[in-house]
Amino acid sequence: MSLVKPTITAVNLLIINEKNEFLIAKRLPHKPMPNKWEFPGGKLESKESLEACGIREIKEELELDVTIQNYIGKENISYKGRDFLIHFFTASLVDISQFFCLKEHSEAKWVSLKAFDDFDFPANKLGLIQRFKETFEEDV
Repeated sequence: MSLVKPTITAVNLLIINEKNEFLIAKRLPHKPMPNKWEFPGGKLESKESLEACGIREIKEELELDVTIQNYIGKENISYKGRDFLIHFFTASLVDISQFFCLKEHSEAKWVSLKAFDDFDFPANKLGLIQRFKETFEEDV
């Protein structure tokens, strides 16, 4: 008898600065999807709202305080036999003078929307991110 592993729910934030740049972070070499760039975030904990998860994860991973802005949508993905449901939000820094401190990543940087394609960034292939890029480019 095989047991089906439950879907993991996660939240990723597209944190936007005053220059309309996005914070992306590079995964550590010993983590799943090693050395890939991502929007920071993480797994939802029991009895936690999606927004609270995003705020907590960014504080834990980067020591940043953020404000959640808009829900962008969700995407189902599979990775190495596990199913994930990832919710995406836009967010901004509570204080623009904050600096990130890497706790769960090897690197992080602010990049323009057009620069996304220059990074090994699996989210670029997600339909949701493609739609977001098109919408955001229209708004800028």
